Amino acid sequence: MSHFEIPPFSDKGKDVSFGGAPDGKNEEAAKPPATSKMSMPTGPKAQFKNSMTPADGSDIPAQPKMGTWLTDDVPDLMRQNFRTVKSRDGWAYMGSSTGGFAGLKAVLKYPEKFKAAICSGPDIVPDSSLWRGHEKEKAENNPELLAKQLIEKKGPDVYLAFQVGDNENNKKTLPDVKKFIATYGKGPVHTSLRVIPNGQHNAKTYVPNMGEGPIRFISKVMEGPVE
Repeated sequence: MSHFEIPPFSDKGKDVSFGGAPDGKNEEAAKPPATSKMSMPTGPKAQFKNSMTPADGSDIPAQPKMGTWLTDDVPDLMRQNFRTVKSRDGWAYMGSSTGGFAGLKAVLKYPEKFKAAICSGPDIVPDSSLWRGHEKEKAENNPELLAKQLIEKKGPDVYLAFQVGDNENNKKTLPDVKKFIATYGKGPVHTSLRVIPNGQHNAKTYVPNMGEGPIRFISKVMEGPVE
């Protein structure tokens, strides 16, 4: 994602904090009322830096628990350091390729915690070789099976915004996404698809198409800025 030399696609830029009081006001004024939908940072303040890119985004047996990190640790880190919305209406994922898979899987697996995902050029099923010998766990992290279960349970509603280039290096990506939408885009699983003409598997393709497509789609159902 370093194609764009701006945060969050690089380490350049100034830190952003929502932990302080507005200019000219005391700390007490920065605290929302108990009935607020908003939660202020709880601390401790963290130092953010890019350290690694996960290979799958799941808890693969005998491997680092990347799934738990993404669905538990990262949200906790956000609550500690940023102003957040308390309910699931303020929580969504955005990722591309394997990151798209991780976001898709997380929302379908934990719909009580996350409401939406923007998935650009995503993998649809877990395909890491590290799953070999762990078919039960692999099935538990398969977005197709998770979507089927969510439909059978009749909710809660989730919103999945896909965008895929029509010139992806993996020629199965677009057909796989279309098949997923045709099969599972019903009931509580709401979907949209933006096909990008001449689009390839990179940020140069995905980022400029975010605004009018995926972000517009999920913004209609997410909680906006509060207080």
